[in-house]
Amino acid sequence: MLRFKLKYLLNNKQNRLILMLTAGVSLLITLIGLFSYREYRNALDTELNTPNVELLQINVDVTNRAFRESDNKAVDLSFHPAVLKYIEAATGDNARIAAEPQEYLKTLATEPDVHAISVIKFKDHSVLSSGYGYVSSWENAPEHAWESWIGEIKEKPLLIKRRLYTGTDSRLSETELLSLARPVVENGEVTGAVLIDLDYDMLFSKMYTHLSNYQLVYNLEGELIYPKLNLPFPLADMQNVLKDIDVSPFAHVRIGGQAYMANQTFSNVTGWRLISLVPMEQLLKNVKIARNMMLMLSLISIAVGLSAIYYYNFAAFRPLKRINKLLLPEQKAAGQGGLYDLEPVIGKLVGDFQSKSLVADWSLPELRSKFVQDLITRSIGTQETQTKFEHYFGGWTEGPFETLALSIDRHTQWAAGFIEEDQLLLKYAMINIVHEYFEASWRSVIAAPQKDSLVILLQAKSREEKPLYTDARKLADLILEVLNISVSIGIGEQAGAIAQVPRSYSEAQLALSYRLYEGYAHVRVYSHAENKYEESSGSADEAWKQEMLSALKSSDARAAQEWIRRWSAETRKKGIQPQKVFRTVDDLLEEILHIAAAGGYPLPAELADYTWHQVSTMELQEIEDMLCSIAVHMAGAFGAHRQSKEFLLVQNLIKYMEENLQFNIGLQDIASHVNMGVSSVSTIFKEETGTTVYDYLTNLRIDKACELLQDSTLRIADIALQVGYQNENSFIRVFRKIKSTTPGKFRENSKSSKEYADQPKPRHSGVSEDSE
Repeated sequence: MLRFKLKYLLNNKQNRLILMLTAGVSLLITLIGLFSYREYRNALDTELNTPNVELLQINVDVTNRAFRESDNKAVDLSFHPAVLKYIEAATGDNARIAAEPQEYLKTLATEPDVHAISVIKFKDHSVLSSGYGYVSSWENAPEHAWESWIGEIKEKPLLIKRRLYTGTDSRLSETELLSLARPVVENGEVTGAVLIDLDYDMLFSKMYTHLSNYQLVYNLEGELIYPKLNLPFPLADMQNVLKDIDVSPFAHVRIGGQAYMANQTFSNVTGWRLISLVPMEQLLKNVKIARNMMLMLSLISIAVGLSAIYYYNFAAFRPLKRINKLLLPEQKAAGQGGLYDLEPVIGKLVGDFQSKSLVADWSLPELRSKFVQDLITRSIGTQETQTKFEHYFGGWTEGPFETLALSIDRHTQWAAGFIEEDQLLLKYAMINIVHEYFEASWRSVIAAPQKDSLVILLQAKSREEKPLYTDARKLADLILEVLNISVSIGIGEQAGAIAQVPRSYSEAQLALSYRLYEGYAHVRVYSHAENKYEESSGSADEAWKQEMLSALKSSDARAAQEWIRRWSAETRKKGIQPQKVFRTVDDLLEEILHIAAAGGYPLPAELADYTWHQVSTMELQEIEDMLCSIAVHMAGAFGAHRQSKEFLLVQNLIKYMEENLQFNIGLQDIASHVNMGVSSVSTIFKEETGTTVYDYLTNLRIDKACELLQDSTLRIADIALQVGYQNENSFIRVFRKIKSTTPGKFRENSKSSKEYADQPKPRHSGVSEDSE
């Protein structure tokens, strides 16, 4: 019966087509999975090989530097006159001659990583040490474990041996040493040796290690030098690794059934070989899962195909049609359809899933940056903050977080040297440097809330205390070295939770602003003491600005510069909060821009493209120099303008108005005074003063009225007549519009202790009362 059913199913053309498609799709998925696994592994080898080799080279340089310093001492000692005199001396003179070289040995042995320095004499087997002095025989020396191999120095120019301290000093019992020996040559013959004992632990503590790999050091004889304890692998297995890797810089090896990627490099100073082993199991875990999932998908597709064939005319086909209908609702099912619908259905499912996964992966960095920018600008609420953090920051913990504000010094001057595309490229490079610099120890997200600055959100990958100030200092130096961009960095206090990051960023911004006093390329950590200064702007700020602007308008550049320098010195002396200083300067420059725009004066180069960042990224001395330069330019512009005929014409009109305030003069009278038309006078006056003739005349009358209200006892009606108003009510209405109070209230506030000449008017007089 089963044979009959199979024969029937295979005779169906549609079934055969489904079977071929199923087999083809399964084979293709399998090949893609295996190919992807191989390519990923090759790419992983390439990506990991370079940083591991670089780490090994760094460690080689560290050990080379330590040994080179000691080797230089040994070489110097082998040629030192006092040492040579001791080596050449007769045995009976050794004790007498040893005093001078021993003092020199003690001087050189003061480094913390040097235990002792010894001079060994082959002729009579005597030894002179910085630790125990002169001993006539090696065997009687407190520590002479080097006796068995020191003779090798006659065949080799340099010996480096790892050994245990075997002397009588209980404090150094079982201490691990690295002994470096150099020969002392006399007339072509090795007559002695200089031996320097180095602290093993202190030397190798300077090496850089990585959490995910193992590092081992072997000497030329294949003996293990490092590490000395907690060996990750049996020594016998490591001998096989040494044979497998031989002299190649990179190889795949197996230890205890586990696969490792091995890298090695050699020291040209010590002859040691440094080997790093990176376990491949963890690295390939995800790609193996992906490969197995592809293989599983292949098996599933085969099962689906066979099931589809087997249940061709059964209920299993009905759910498939329903799925197809849900995915493609615009297509109406015609008839029963066929199982060939399976391929587009699965293809759409897999394709949609893959597309969405790729979009999510590509968008994640941008989503994180946008989240940080919204967070520090307080554009999102607490609940939305927590939800997005959980979605976007997989692998991060709830806290703590570190916040840095990084700003380009002299941003406006820096930006002027590049076109916009180049600026974007340099900022992109700077972001990449920041990511790569913090990648080893920190999780990082970078956003650019302003043109001149970046905000860097960090979280340590381990619980160890991280020297963030030192890292920030090195980062600033690295950006200056690589990109030639000077940056300053502010560091806020640690944020215990993601919701506290805006507060930490504000603190970082405040710390950064102290670039005003500390100069460029500075790194500063926020301190609560910085928040003690008053934020509000006092009258003193307005006073110096008005004096400075008055000097400019009078074309007195020297006086304007003197006010600027006086303000700068006072600011530096008081240590005023930088943000307040920036606002003061910004207000001054905005006022100068407004005056220049109203009068049509040419702008100085410093204000050609002015923005807030121009001031906030400068130090105080440069701000002072910039303001002095602007003052010289604007004073010259004002001076040139004061000689123009338009300026002189307007001054003539103003003088005429001031001398005739008591008369009912109008625009026609003012224009007739200079024999010009009303339209021409109005245009020129508006361009020169920024206001109309009528408004200027009205303000002159009200200012004169204020003087009379304060300094005289005249009635308000009389004052109105003296400033050109025939009707008292009109005068009161205009006065209230300009001064936001009535003349009577103004006089009461100014001269509350004096009697006024005005007596209350009867209600039937027909004149409006001067009420509030």
